[in-house]
This record gives sequence, structure tokens and C-alpha cells, in this order.
Amino acid sequence: MACGKQQRGFLLVVAIVLLVVGSMLAAAMAYMVATSGSSATGNLQSGQALFLADSGVDYQARSMALNLDWYRSNTDPTTPVTQNFGAGNFTVSTNLPATELSARVQPAATSVTVYTSNRFPTFAASPSPPASCNPCYLALGDVNPGGSGEFVAYTGISGNTFTGLARAQSPGGYAPTLPSPPTNTTQTRGTPVYPVTTVSTATSSGCASTASIRLVAHPKFLNAGTINIEGEEIQYIGSSTSSGVTTLTGITRCADGVSTGPSYAVGAPVTPVLFNDASTNYEAQINSSGTAGNTSRTEQKTVQRP
Repeated sequence: MACGKQQRGFLLVVAIVLLVVGSMLAAAMAYMVATSGSSATGNLQSGQALFLADSGVDYQARSMALNLDWYRSNTDPTTPVTQNFGAGNFTVSTNLPATELSARVQPAATSVTVYTSNRFPTFAASPSPPASCNPCYLALGDVNPGGSGEFVAYTGISGNTFTGLARAQSPGGYAPTLPSPPTNTTQTRGTPVYPVTTVSTATSSGCASTASIRLVAHPKFLNAGTINIEGEEIQYIGSSTSSGVTTLTGITRCADGVSTGPSYAVGAPVTPVLFNDASTNYEAQINSSGTAGNTSRTEQKTVQRP
């Protein structure tokens, strides 16, 4: 009799244990199902957001193909555009590496007015690149051996006007007119106006691709694209900025097919790709953000057109 009671007590304990274990397994399975569903939803939305970001790049590229003059924008980046599409939406804008003169510049002028001064750094006695500079340079027109441009320095920005100009400058001792000194030039309305930065670390010579090129940081330059150093086109596929220095990576030198790839000293002037360079006339960076549900993905692409 006592043995039967002990067996029933033991079986009761086993039943309770099994019930607890079963409950824990059921809870664990329910959690796994819930998290699996949430993870699947997140993965789906991430893929949709990436597709939307890519669609935004295509949308902006088509819009830009209809614009014959990219650098005449009144804002930089361009005004963001949001479009609903499929399971979400995308928002796109474009960063521009240059602007244009909105008024003619005479040789005696001490200021120049452009379509937008957005993303040009301000002058500061103690500069902190990329936000501020000293000296601060612009290139009016194509300053290269085949161009008729001019380097100028500015000390102020008022609206879209650069003030306190010093004309006919030779950043780093370079001017395409040398050995003749540069002179003040007349520049017509619509002439491209380029930002100018300088080489931060001297480069070696030769057209063989180098690992990187270091420049004084400047907010107007694109994250990937083409630069011009003293007439040589150099392409880069990536960049990073730290402590006032921008490092360009994925370098292809002598991209113009003409330059022999000379060495460049610290202080040599650097501009974005010039309007009359060999590779392209215009270059810009499309920024696209796609959103699906609670997930967003971003994409950037540098585009060119003749």
C-alpha cells in the first residue's frame, strides 16, 4: 500500500516536471517563431529599402540627363525630392563639385557672385578644415595649361558673393602661365567656378596607380570622382576625412591620357574635374535614401556627362 502511494507521488513529481519543461519549450518555440517572423520582416524591408535607394539613383540620373547645365543650381546639395514607390519611398539630392558665375567678372573686380556658395568653406584666421580655410582659393574657369582661368583668393562670403578677392594667385607656386606671371582675366557669366584645395602630403611621380593621395579637407569635393592637379586628371573611387585631411583611395593617375604623372609638392593646387578636361564636362554625386517600414538604406553614385 505504502509502495503504491510512493509510486503515485513519484509520478506526480514527474508529471509536474514534464509540465514545466513542456511549458518552457512551448515558450521558447513561441519566442523563436516571433523573432523569426520579426527577422524575416526586417530582412524583407532591408531589401526593399535598398531597391528603393537604387531606384532613387536611377530617377535622379534620368532627371539630370534632361538638365544641360548641372552647375547652375541655386543650392548644393540640390533640393531633396521624395517619391513614393512600391513598398515605401526614396529621397534624392545631388552634390555638385562646382558652381558658375552669375555675373560677368572684370579684371578690376574685387568680388565675384555665383549661383550658390553652398558647401564652400569660410575664411578663418585659424582654419579648421573642412569647415574653414586660410588661404581660401577659387578657380575662375579652367586653370590648366590649355585653359584661360585664374586662381583667386577670398576672405569673405556674403550670400552668394565671394569678397575680399586677391586676383591672379599662384597656389603652391603654380600657375599655367609660368614662367610668365598670371594676370587678372575677364570671365563671362556662366563660367565654371571651382573650389580649390591643396596637396597635404607630397606625391611620387609616374602614372602607375598609387595607394592614396592626401589633400587638405574641403567640403565641396565629392566622395568619389575626378580631380585635377596642375593639368593632370586623377580618378579616385573612395575617400575618408580625419583631422582636416582627406585621403583619396582607389587612385588612377594620368586619367586624361596626356599627362606623364609628375610628382606634386605639399601645397600644390587641386580642383575637381575641369569643364574642359579630357574625361568629362560635368561630374556630380547622387545621394539616395530608400525607406521601407522602419528600415532605411542609403546609396551614393558619382555620375558624369559630356
